[in-house]
Amino acid sequence: MSSIKRFFSNLKYEITVLILFVLSRIPSLGNDEFNTDVWKWKSRIYDFGSGIFNLDFELTIQKYHPGVTLMWLGSLGVKIYNFYYDIFRGHPPLDDNINTIFELNFVQKLVIVIAIGFTLASVFYVLRNLFGKKYAIPAIILISLEPFYIALTRVIHLEGLMSTFMIASFVWLYYYLFDTNHKSRMYVSALFAALSILTKSSSLYLVMFTGLMMLIWYWHNRGSLKTAVSLTFFDYTKWLLSVVILFVLFWPAMWVNPGEALRAVYRGIFTIGVERGHEQFFFGRLVDDPGVTFYLVVLGIRSSVYIVIGLIGALFIFKNIDKGKKNFIFYTLLFSILYLIEITIPSKKLDRYILPTIMGFGLVSTFFYHWACNKAGLFIKSRRTALLLCFIVLLPAAFTILRLHPDYFSFYNPLLGGLKRGIFILEPKWMIGQKEVTSYFEEIKTDRGYEDFAEGESIEEFAGAGGDDRKLVIGFQEKYYTQIWPFIRRTGAWAVISDLSDHAEIADFLVYPVWDDQSAGEDRFNLTKVESVKLRGVDIYNVYERTPLQVSL
Repeated sequence: MSSIKRFFSNLKYEITVLILFVLSRIPSLGNDEFNTDVWKWKSRIYDFGSGIFNLDFELTIQKYHPGVTLMWLGSLGVKIYNFYYDIFRGHPPLDDNINTIFELNFVQKLVIVIAIGFTLASVFYVLRNLFGKKYAIPAIILISLEPFYIALTRVIHLEGLMSTFMIASFVWLYYYLFDTNHKSRMYVSALFAALSILTKSSSLYLVMFTGLMMLIWYWHNRGSLKTAVSLTFFDYTKWLLSVVILFVLFWPAMWVNPGEALRAVYRGIFTIGVERGHEQFFFGRLVDDPGVTFYLVVLGIRSSVYIVIGLIGALFIFKNIDKGKKNFIFYTLLFSILYLIEITIPSKKLDRYILPTIMGFGLVSTFFYHWACNKAGLFIKSRRTALLLCFIVLLPAAFTILRLHPDYFSFYNPLLGGLKRGIFILEPKWMIGQKEVTSYFEEIKTDRGYEDFAEGESIEEFAGAGGDDRKLVIGFQEKYYTQIWPFIRRTGAWAVISDLSDHAEIADFLVYPVWDDQSAGEDRFNLTKVESVKLRGVDIYNVYERTPLQVSL
């Protein structure tokens, strides 16, 4: 009992980080949004789980990413959800009930959040032991409250998991090199590297970076390139072998058909990532490859003011901080900048790919705020007053988070024009303003007296019958339809895909984003603009009422 008590006492700060992180993500979790690919990932999770429990391990090859950790966690979420229904309700979840979608979404997201929370707590452990709580606490707060990080750690997708695993692998590697007598630290770094690669193949970057970091470290500290190469060879071989073993261990497809599994990963890197672009609006133009400046723009527009100011400040105070902190800043910047270069090379570029760099810059930025708080303590005699001042500095971040909740993807750096300008510089790849759109059409439905669709009623049957003006149908572009339909369906209305004529012809209203309003090219029927849906006072969607074309005889 005393050893258990000692264990919890030694890790009380890490346990607190885990609890607070999970609690910070729970509000509206599962009811906030469905990203573009969520239905694909839910289907992959189902097939992955079937492969595991039916011992058909080749089924665990679902995607080239490869997304294995996400599918493990998603499958665990399904099992927990089904177990809850079996024990407390005495029957399986209802397949034809819209609430089931939101409930399962919550449970699966919660499992993902807990996994990320554990990983972030381990990062805190390293930072606390290296630089003390006065640095570790604001560092974790700064990263945890970064709006883009919040957004990507609340979804059933890859970037939040992969980025946190990558940062954990990096800091544990640094912790090992700081004192190579503790070999276990190197193996923990390898564990997180394997998990990140199993999540997404772009984190194979760690395989290159780890060897480079070891070589630079040993060369700098031993003064001999020959010695550095020798030490790097022995340590890197152990680290890489551990990564490979863990990669194979956690991906059952590698047990039965490793060739096909590795071919899938290879195809994702070189065929999908490097050779293919990804169509998107960038500065108002539709492009496949936004070019080498893309991630610099993303960095400015998706990072918080704290990251921007702190990063600049850290560079200015660099010469005034001790050697150990300089060392960490150097390697963290090396990690972040080289990763930025790596993701710039492929044609396929998306804003969320930059998250590991933003997290790395967050670690660097914290040194400026740590330095500033220490300076404040020198001029303010009362420690309590100094701490209060530092707390006040964080208030704008807390206010921003509350104002954004739960629509964190709608954050654009206010230094570069905020939401109003940002959506025309970098289009939201995942839908924003779901709550506002849903509320708007709930009011329309009430004001015009539309009736609810019946539970289990088919939209195909409804369309086949020619539609019914007493039931509300709203058309969205396909990429947004996949993200909005559960919210619309829960109101008793129905969302359809406006790109499909047989769907659009039964829609009462069509919705277009202001940055890609295609209504002017619509020739299938007449559209009359009704209103614009606003998010925090900014027009984000134009709403048009559909009427049939008048045929002249």
